[in-house]
Amino acid sequence: MRGLARRTLDRAGAIPIAWLVAAFTIAQVADLASALVVARELNPIAATIVSRPVLAFALKIGLIALVVATAEICDRRRPLLARIVLVIGTAAGLLGALSNTHLTPFLTT
Repeated sequence: MRGLARRTLDRAGAIPIAWLVAAFTIAQVADLASALVVARELNPIAATIVSRPVLAFALKIGLIALVVATAEICDRRRPLLARIVLVIGTAAGLLGALSNTHLTPFLTT
């Protein structure tokens, strides 16, 4: 069993970080875009931020930069941790975008 776990970890560490950064960025931008076009945001904190699109865009760019910089720093000594951070961030962005598109009606105007 340890051999299988080691091979899995080696394969996960072999994924280029650039691909994960791209996936993370796309997922987070999709979350922002879907939040900006829905009629109402279910999260009250996000609704306040999204009511000011420039602020929402600036905060999302800041989040992306912070996470990517953290992953790049972690990649030097703990490459698996860097990849886990990016995969979790990608999943969070995709779930956020999905929740915005399926749980609230879109603007009609």
